[in-house]
Amino acid sequence: MAAPPPPAPYRLHCVVHRESASGIIIHDEQIHAPSEAAAVADAKARFAQLLSGRSGSAALRDAAGRIVWSGQKNTPSGAGAPETES
Repeated sequence: MAAPPPPAPYRLHCVVHRESASGIIIHDEQIHAPSEAAAVADAKARFAQLLSGRSGSAALRDAAGRIVWSGQKNTPSGAGAPETES
């Protein structure tokens, strides 16, 4: 019996805004997952971890370069933090 093919690589690209003179942090990392749904779940969790209460945006691309998930979180100074996801 042949081994299953390796999971398709996905690329997660995040821009996290910092409250400092340097402005932003850019993360670009590979996510290996057995399915698109699993890759999206991993990307959402990693995006939340990278934000740590800051604002930013992220895009998850498949091996062909198509965006399969994107998210954005805006954290205005003061009250609530509206969040959008597509």
